Amino acid sequence: MSGFEIITITFSFILGLGVAHILRTAAYVIREREQFHLHWIPISVAIMVLLFQVQFWFALVIVDTLAETWTWTIYGTLLLLAIIIFLGGATVLPPAGPTKSGGLFEDFLTRGKISLVFLALYLFGWIGVAALFWTKAFIHLVVVNSVMGAIALLAFYAQKKTTRNVLHGMLILIMVYGLITVWTPPSFEEPLTGTSAG
Repeated sequence: MSGFEIITITFSFILGLGVAHILRTAAYVIREREQFHLHWIPISVAIMVLLFQVQFWFALVIVDTLAETWTWTIYGTLLLLAIIIFLGGATVLPPAGPTKSGGLFEDFLTRGKISLVFLALYLFGWIGVAALFWTKAFIHLVVVNSVMGAIALLAFYAQKKTTRNVLHGMLILIMVYGLITVWTPPSFEEPLTGTSAG
């Protein structure tokens, strides 16, 4: 087992729990869809968090290629990001149990929208990681993460229905754009350069 594999055990454990939690709560919400009245906003946020949990593993490979040695700063920063994106997934959908509200969207507005704050913190945190290994290619990542993080925070504070819908629609569009252009794909290529990490 390589040093990288040993280092990433902790991340894999946290991310694995996060993915399992989202899938478990999603299954519960779908099963109890008559009492929760499914809504696109909490479901879209849950999908975004799930995608970031999976994409975190891909990004780890790039970080390993950029890091000459794994310092406590690098390890601690990534550990914190893994915990933050886990919390995003753990808070977005209602856990199995007695219904505490009239529907999925009502639950999101009263309890689940805190996941947007965790999503924003996660995006801003990756700007910190980019700063540790700065190259000009990371400017694009900083812009996309900053915009998406800011919109997530605005969506958290939004009170009007129309404003919320527009902001969440923008989050989806930026998520698609980021997956295509900025964030590490399953091929483990460095964002924007097309250089393989292998």
